[in-house]
Amino acid sequence: MKWLAQTCAWENARRAAPLIVVLTCCAIPQVALAAQVEAYGIFEIVPASDGNAVADKLRSTSLRNCLQLVVGHHARDIIVHIACDDRDRNLSEAFLELSRVDGISRATIVALKRE
Repeated sequence: MKWLAQTCAWENARRAAPLIVVLTCCAIPQVALAAQVEAYGIFEIVPASDGNAVADKLRSTSLRNCLQLVVGHHARDIIVHIACDDRDRNLSEAFLELSRVDGISRATIVALKRE
């Protein structure tokens, strides 16, 4: 008799599992992902400056709602990936802040992506 009760309980659990999955997906509120703006920038280094020092300054510059990643540098150019929350204004402010770093002579946005 105990075996029959366990078998019935197992079959009921198997039938209820898909329902539990559907209820869990629908009943739990999903976190809304914030829109993100991403860009690549090329920062040209002043000839008299040290490229590694300028790359470190770009890497360590504090940006409010943005994150920056120095992708690499070649000759006198440093390539930086910038990702900002929500608004283009944040990206513009971040780009201006990075272009003001000592040792940068010119800054250019190469690619822009909105999600």
